Amino acid sequence: MNKWVGQFTAGRKADGKINRKSVYGNTRKEVKEKITKALADIQRKSFIEKNDTTIYMLGKQIIDNKFNANIITDSTYGRSLGTLKHIKNSNIANIKIQDIKVNELQEFINSKKELANSYIDKIYEMLGSVFKEAIKRDIIIKNPLTNVIKPKSSKKDKEVDALTINEQKAFIEALKNEQYKNIFLLAIHTGMRIGEILALQPTDIDFTSNLLNIDNTLTKDQKGKVIIGDTTKTYESNRKIPITIILEPILKDCLEKYMPNKNNLLFCHSNGSVIAPSTINIQFKKICKNANIRNTIKPIKRKNKNKKDIIINLRTSEVNTHMLRHTYATRCIEAGIPAPVLQKLLGHKDITVTINTYTTIFNKFKEDSLNHYINYIQNI
Repeated sequence: MNKWVGQFTAGRKADGKINRKSVYGNTRKEVKEKITKALADIQRKSFIEKNDTTIYMLGKQIIDNKFNANIITDSTYGRSLGTLKHIKNSNIANIKIQDIKVNELQEFINSKKELANSYIDKIYEMLGSVFKEAIKRDIIIKNPLTNVIKPKSSKKDKEVDALTINEQKAFIEALKNEQYKNIFLLAIHTGMRIGEILALQPTDIDFTSNLLNIDNTLTKDQKGKVIIGDTTKTYESNRKIPITIILEPILKDCLEKYMPNKNNLLFCHSNGSVIAPSTINIQFKKICKNANIRNTIKPIKRKNKNKKDIIINLRTSEVNTHMLRHTYATRCIEAGIPAPVLQKLLGHKDITVTINTYTTIFNKFKEDSLNHYINYIQNI
């Protein structure tokens, strides 16, 4: 069967040449209608060229472009690729952006319900950035993610795990002869991330203005090696915190024990090398185990002399160094420090991060405050 063909001008190409387009139909009328529609689309700036870019391709381009432009660090690049891997290994990875259907996106994001809500958020945000970039590049007109519902995780959100006051006292008591004592004290009295503490330099301590400067952190390169980063975890993490009467003697002791090293770090190994956060975490678990803090029995599979598998029950402590940051935040809330102040001290990007992270503790503090009010009124 013969086909009708028609041509129209769709503006000019990037090189200035006229951009001619062709349409086909079974009848002259059909071709005319297609041309009319295409011209109307151009008038509305909604005419798009055929494009074979897939979701994964554009996602990778976005991440690579940010990394090459020094917008993200090695560690952020690695984490972003980890998030993108969920897309890469899915059914939607190689679907052309122009062909993706809302139900396909919904099915994909629903399949991630077994992940934590924070990870679902990252995948959803990455998809959003892909489609926003696709609109910028005139690959698509509308964002298909607009009609996709972000699901909730089937897992419960992890509750903030902080040391109790008695556990905190026992931990500090156990630090008397500890080589990393000042690192742990800074963590529990400032809420700094361990990577931020290990990246401190003597010049970050300013006793004149009584401020501790935090503008760096330890991170990992693409090969997983611990390196000194150029920035903190996020822009908002770059902050100055007051040197209190609790911090002053700790920081003075740090300066007295400072050993010159090639990286000019406040804390380093005896040979001048960088201390990895994992080293501090291992030592933290050891200290807590010896102090009987959060101890538990963990079955470990080992081989005996006859190379047969046997189960050995090892005593360990279920703690991690991030608990020290949570412990500081918890004590701050218990002391009545408002959320906006705590946000600045912790270097959170947004106050909602602070409130959402410590919702349970804030709510308990409100209940305690209300009980104080009730006792006051009843005793008037």
